[in-house]
Amino acid sequence: MVQPIIAAGQSSYVLPLLQGFVGQRAFTIASTDPNSNDQIIDSKDAAGDVLEMQETAHSSSAKDHRSETKDFLLTLISRRSIKRAGLRYLRRGIDDEGNVANSVETEQILSSATWDVKDKTFSFMQIRGSIPLFFSQSPYAFKPIPIQYGSEATNQAAMKKHFENVLSRYGDVFCTSLVDKHANELKIGQSYVDHTKQLNESGGINGKEIKFEWFDFHGACRGMKFENVSILMDTLASFMNTNKWTTQEDNRIVQSQTGVLRVNCMDCLDRTNVVQSASAGQTLQKQLEELGFSINLQTDPKTSWFNTLWADNGDAISRQYAGTAALKGDFTRTRKRNWTGALSDFSLTLNRYYNNIFGDYFLQTCISYYLGNADLTVFEDFETDMMTKDPSLNLKKIRESAIDTCTKIVLEDPQEDSMTGWTLSCPASADSPRSLPFEECVLLLTDKALYFCRFDWTTEKVGSFERVDLTEIEGLHYGAYITSTLGPTHTDETKNVGFVLKYRPLEQATVRTNTRSLANEKPAEEADDEHHEQVEEVTDGSTASSTNDSKTDQKKSDVRVLAFKALPPSQSARKDEDDEDGANDSAAAPTSKGQLSEIALVKQICEEIDRLASRVMKQSSQRPGNEQGQSEKGWKVEEKDVVSLSDAKRQTGYLETLQYSLKKLVWS
Repeated sequence: MVQPIIAAGQSSYVLPLLQGFVGQRAFTIASTDPNSNDQIIDSKDAAGDVLEMQETAHSSSAKDHRSETKDFLLTLISRRSIKRAGLRYLRRGIDDEGNVANSVETEQILSSATWDVKDKTFSFMQIRGSIPLFFSQSPYAFKPIPIQYGSEATNQAAMKKHFENVLSRYGDVFCTSLVDKHANELKIGQSYVDHTKQLNESGGINGKEIKFEWFDFHGACRGMKFENVSILMDTLASFMNTNKWTTQEDNRIVQSQTGVLRVNCMDCLDRTNVVQSASAGQTLQKQLEELGFSINLQTDPKTSWFNTLWADNGDAISRQYAGTAALKGDFTRTRKRNWTGALSDFSLTLNRYYNNIFGDYFLQTCISYYLGNADLTVFEDFETDMMTKDPSLNLKKIRESAIDTCTKIVLEDPQEDSMTGWTLSCPASADSPRSLPFEECVLLLTDKALYFCRFDWTTEKVGSFERVDLTEIEGLHYGAYITSTLGPTHTDETKNVGFVLKYRPLEQATVRTNTRSLANEKPAEEADDEHHEQVEEVTDGSTASSTNDSKTDQKKSDVRVLAFKALPPSQSARKDEDDEDGANDSAAAPTSKGQLSEIALVKQICEEIDRLASRVMKQSSQRPGNEQGQSEKGWKVEEKDVVSLSDAKRQTGYLETLQYSLKKLVWS
């Protein structure tokens, strides 16, 4: 929102903002018997008391009459990333650029109360962030199962980008995953392990290995024995002793932290905060030992301020991501776990569940707008669907890749030239223009036929496809295609446009359904071989129940219908073999962003089909022995509504309208 001001060179008018947490505690240590721990004789929590203690430290330092005591400040700063920013369940996992959800950098600074540059100042950094894979969870389930999506190569590429960024910023990295090794979290946890292992086996990041430890937090701490986190601390000890922390003395850096601990659970909130506070506590004790003081954060009751500081940090991050204070906060504050804390956690869990369903969608819409990740149309989309989309993948890139994949898999005839392809929206049932739900599909056009491909976007593989010879087409028309009347965006006839293709198969209508997995990351020649082995032919659009290749003969089919709807310009993808830059788009009206509008895209598709169908008919009539054949096709492209607004309103039931009205009332 402030980018125009910055671009104008007026940065002085911009106030930098930080979302996260800033907390500070002042404490005084008194030296005691060398054979016992030193004592913390005073501590201040309130901001005013901390400032007063600093002023006292300045005056006492000048008089130098308190050499047996030392005043310190402990400052905790958590900085949330603006990349892949958002709320629990609506922003999970990773995006195409390697940014993860709930990414937080937490710095613990130990300094003298006077901030004297001659004194040693210590900085210890940790990071947290979602599992760096493409996955999602439904906010409607109380304990939702993580659903991973994207191909193995897509996940691996995004994870590599993520760790390249982490290593470039912090040096070595030790990943500590706290997800369960059973039930709902097992699959995504194991996938994280497998992808990290694969990354290391392929050379890591510039030769550096990603260190990894899977600590089943709930399993190890079962029975509210959270003190068992010490088991994990023992595992991390070698890494933390090697990479240490940053030390500044006499206004210069005398030691730098060379590696970072990356901690995650599913939300990167509750379990994560417990582990980060434990590692920060161990580090604080070692830093004080370097200064000649020895304390025990576990047993000294006067160190409760440290636990409170980290609990406040956990609550702040949790409120920003999940809408409530952190769970397990009683242990972080007191180092004890009891049934009162467990009941409090259950109440917070119910509160989070309510927020996830009713409040988070609109908040996420606002966050996306504030950060410049969406324009004002995002609010129109929200009003229509009461939802917000997660642009975690580079959709244009994924859709163009889908077109390429479909081309390699479905085109069998080497004499058939691929002309172009599009990603469009289509109804669940091919013969019904308003069969819900709608799904994205791929339409390929060659010099001889059309290929209608249903694509599995989760695994990025071909699900099924149907071939329509251009000579079989009997009609083509385009116009308004209204599929919902519940929101203003879906009733705009200039943006909701599609076309209908009518055809009569000369012999049989064949849909080839993939009953196994079609690998889309193999060379074209291998994909072709696998295609013949793994794709079976099914007639009349039915789904095969066996994996044996089969072909059912049938008589000449009746007229069949395929309906397609244009995606919004920001979502549509188009691929031309001879014109990558879209040189042929000049005849169609572009949008303000240089992309084709919905109506322009639909017109272009219909014109291309019409042009190639006419050429095929002429070529067919000129073949030897076909002198009496038809030289022109018997149809023309017509402009008429696919589903008009009035028809859509008649088809919208009262119950559907009532449900939308109630949802709008509650969710916004």
